[in-house]
Amino acid sequence: MNYMDFDPLLRFKTEIKSIGQGKVLVLYFSGKITSDNIFDLNQKVKDIFKESIYNVVLYLSELEYINSTGIAMLLTIAKTVEQNSGKLILTRPTEFVQDLFDMTDLSGRFEFSENLDDAMEAFK
Repeated sequence: MNYMDFDPLLRFKTEIKSIGQGKVLVLYFSGKITSDNIFDLNQKVKDIFKESIYNVVLYLSELEYINSTGIAMLLTIAKTVEQNSGKLILTRPTEFVQDLFDMTDLSGRFEFSENLDDAMEAFK
């Protein structure tokens, strides 16, 4: 797993898991995605697809806050996954993040899973 602290507010890590004959990229977000750290995070997100893994889980159970630029980043990830015939699952968003998805009508845009095990099963 690769850990990256962007500032005192945000920790981001990636992990590649094998499932059947394929691989799934799990992105863990912890803390707050704000205007202060989104530039660095966007740079890192551009690099995550270098290994051409387009089945992705966004683990959001520790993401306390996300602003509109963070939502735009999630939509960019979703678009990249779709363009490469992959699958994207969001796992356990916090109440704040879920409410934000609901208020912006994005809940229907994403597939959600209760936990990481269930998300991984969806890729089998």
